[in-house]
Amino acid sequence: MRRANLQAGLVGGAMTVGLSIIALLPYVGACIALPLFPLVYVLIGMIAVRVSDYPAGVSEASVGGAVAGAIAAIIGGLAAMFLAPIRLAIAGGPEELVLALPADTIQSLVQAGLDPVAVTEFVGGIGIGMLCCIAQLTTGVLLAAVGAGLYAAYRQT
Repeated sequence: MRRANLQAGLVGGAMTVGLSIIALLPYVGACIALPLFPLVYVLIGMIAVRVSDYPAGVSEASVGGAVAGAIAAIIGGLAAMFLAPIRLAIAGGPEELVLALPADTIQSLVQAGLDPVAVTEFVGGIGIGMLCCIAQLTTGVLLAAVGAGLYAAYRQT
């Protein structure tokens, strides 16, 4: 089952990297990729059960799916973290984000001795990337475990 988890995790990692790249497309990328992420993680769990050498019980399959989902989520989350600065550049850069901030927020940042452009560059690039990584990790583990458990239960009947 370990080999199956690794295989499913690597295949799922490739799928999540592909979806992260699709999400970079302006206007339609997020509309295409975001609904597909949960489906991909459920499929990762199902793949882990499918490529397993022996039939696993529901609980063992769920644990295997969670491991495969974690592998895929780490790969996809790291890709999302590295793609976040590119997404920021596509959106117009940190200078454009500063224009979207309220005037009192900009004023409070300047009074605190912080450059608003540098803050938005950090938050828009690294902060959002880390948020995507954490979100993929938590949802990936849960959804892959559910997908693996459901598929293992289906195979037993």
